[in-house]
Amino acid sequence: MIEDRLPLRPHLTLAVAQEIVAFALVECERRELSKMVVGVTDAAGRLVAFARQDDAEPAAIEMCVAKARTAAIFTRPTKAWKERLLAGDTWVLGMPNMHPIEGGQNIVVSGHTVGGLGIAGGSGQLDTDIGLAALEAVLGGGSG
Repeated sequence: MIEDRLPLRPHLTLAVAQEIVAFALVECERRELSKMVVGVTDAAGRLVAFARQDDAEPAAIEMCVAKARTAAIFTRPTKAWKERLLAGDTWVLGMPNMHPIEGGQNIVVSGHTVGGLGIAGGSGQLDTDIGLAALEAVLGGGSG
């Protein structure tokens, strides 16, 4: 049977994606932030769940999705790509769908990237901290 020859991988569900978004928003509110945007993509970088706070800036919406997509399809946090770029690896900018801007986390379950989480609206470090807190709350630290 074909099932015996193909590996089974976990995948991200809508319910889990919405839970990650909800926890990220709780973290934003805990920090008294009002301009944040949160998005979760599947492993292919397609948007699954999304929310924005009332005062979010339009540019943050696009950045959020770009960060989540980059983290998902390149299977590592966007901070890693930002650091490569700052170290002089300008070739990073030539990669399709690459947005080396801190604030995206790949979502890892059982060693497999199942999606990406993008946070935008704050500094790169703040976006990263909120994303890591949300992943810790939902997955117990399931990020790359």
